[in-house]
Amino acid sequence: MSKNWTNQQRYADTKTYLATVDANLPQHVEATLPITTDAAGALLSLQGNKMYAMFGNSTVGRAVRALKLCHLAYLGLNWARQTGAPAGVPADRNSPNGGQLTADTYLNKTEAVVRDAIKAYLALHPHRSAVADAAELVGNGSGAISPPFEKLTRAQNPFPSGQVCFNCVYWWLFKSGFVSLRWILHKGMALGAENANTFLGDGVALDRDEDGGVPDIERGMVINWRGTQPDTKNICHWAVSLGDGFAIGANNSLAGRLADGQDVDVHFRDGMHGALRTLHFPDSQFGIFSIDDMWKLYAGQKTFSDSARTTGCIVAVIDPANIPHRDTGA
Repeated sequence: MSKNWTNQQRYADTKTYLATVDANLPQHVEATLPITTDAAGALLSLQGNKMYAMFGNSTVGRAVRALKLCHLAYLGLNWARQTGAPAGVPADRNSPNGGQLTADTYLNKTEAVVRDAIKAYLALHPHRSAVADAAELVGNGSGAISPPFEKLTRAQNPFPSGQVCFNCVYWWLFKSGFVSLRWILHKGMALGAENANTFLGDGVALDRDEDGGVPDIERGMVINWRGTQPDTKNICHWAVSLGDGFAIGANNSLAGRLADGQDVDVHFRDGMHGALRTLHFPDSQFGIFSIDDMWKLYAGQKTFSDSARTTGCIVAVIDPANIPHRDTGA
């Protein structure tokens, strides 16, 4: 059995198993590993966790080793990036004694459960509306990453998220299956206002209808409001369309001023506009809001350009299936 394998034999078998989950994942893992395959093979050993070898339960042990191999490749400084850094500052997402934590977490779990954990490192192909479903289900989440990354899957409850608009969007994209945990670690967690368009995509710019109304935006499409000028392009907001003229998002602007100086409130599905919402929910800017109102607000003084001496807003939609590099996160 595996206790008599060399490190290279153990590593080779783990790669073989990983290919049964996804044919391309083993090659990407090996290309990303920050250590030698021999060193990885040694760290994949389940010696000291004898329950994995009992009762003929070897397939679960192989699955756990494959999951540990993903952790070795993607949780360390070689791949994970820090939130908000323009180019991504390396960040160590490994937990102390993470290998043992993984083994303990999946002890007595079925092989299917472990395979689902491995699939967190893959992008899936859900229906577009799944992003909106995830947003409505988890909202802006726990506000922090509560579980260790070794235990993080799409089934995590409470689900991590964030208080910034694009933080919520990328976690909803992960929850729904549109981006992988590889993407979250390498792109999502390095995402800031200055690189959001690069990482999430510029999308397709919208025009208002002939009558001035908002065009129909399919449920699950990601929406981006951003300034039109070089000095305002990083003034942006991100949310997900619910398909009925409303969007769901975090850190929403509650009110602002139009280009002509008139005040505008953003109306929320709970029936409250910005001022009332501030009064009743002073600590929460998460909610379901009018796309039309947010469009007016971003076309107003919020996107005033000091250099061009004008306001201007692009409203674009991004198909979640077109997020750049949504599987590998490369």
